[in-house]
Amino acid sequence: MKKWMLIIVVIILLCSGVIWFVQHRYFYVQPLSEAEAIRHIETIYNGHVTHVEKQGNTFEMLFTREDVKYAAILDVTTQQVTDLIMKEGQSKLLLTEKQIRQMVKKEYGDVESVMLTGSIYTVRVDNEKMQKDLTLDGYTGELLAEKKVEPQEQPIEEPIITEQQAIQIALKQLKGEVDSVDFEETSEGGYYLVEIETQEDEATFQIHAVSGKVLSVTWDDDH
Repeated sequence: MKKWMLIIVVIILLCSGVIWFVQHRYFYVQPLSEAEAIRHIETIYNGHVTHVEKQGNTFEMLFTREDVKYAAILDVTTQQVTDLIMKEGQSKLLLTEKQIRQMVKKEYGDVESVMLTGSIYTVRVDNEKMQKDLTLDGYTGELLAEKKVEPQEQPIEEPIITEQQAIQIALKQLKGEVDSVDFEETSEGGYYLVEIETQEDEATFQIHAVSGKVLSVTWDDDH
C-alpha cells in the first residue's frame, strides 16, 4: 500500500515539474527592459520618447508625435499600455458630428443643422424660440463665437385687384361697353387688358393687377 502511495506522489511531482517547465518555457513573458520599452512605444505610436521613469512593474513614458506630447503607462510584464494621456498640444483628430451634436445639445438646446468647414463646426441651435449660430473648434469643441440669428421677415404679398375693379378703372378713363377682359401673369404681379368700346372709339387699357395703375392705352384706329 505504501509502495503505491509513493508511486502516486512521484507521478504528481513529475507532472508538476513538466507543467512548470512548459509554462516557463512557452508562456512566461520576460519583462521589458527600458530600452525595449522605448522601442515598443515608439513603434506602436510612431513617436519619439523623451522621458522614462520606472515605477514597480510599469514604465511612465513621455513621448511626442506630430508636435503633440503624450504620457503613456506601460506594463513591463504584459507589454500593454494601461493609460494614455495627451499632455500638451492639439489633437489631430476632429470631433465627429455626433459628438458635436451631443455637446451642443447638452449646453444650448436642440440642434437644427451642423456644417463643417475645414476644422471649424458651425452649429445652428433653437432654444426657447431663439436661433443661434455657434462656431466651434473641430478638435476641442471650444466655443469660438456665438451669433443670434435674426428671423427673416416674410415678404408681404400684395393683393391682386379683381377683374371687376380693373373694369371700373378702365371705365373711368373711357365711358362705354366692356368688350373683353384678359389677365396676363408676370413676375411683377401681372396686368389686365380691358377693352372698352364706344360708338366713336375703341381702346384697350393695360392695368397693373396690384397697384391698379393704367400702364398703357392702345386705341383702335380702324374703329
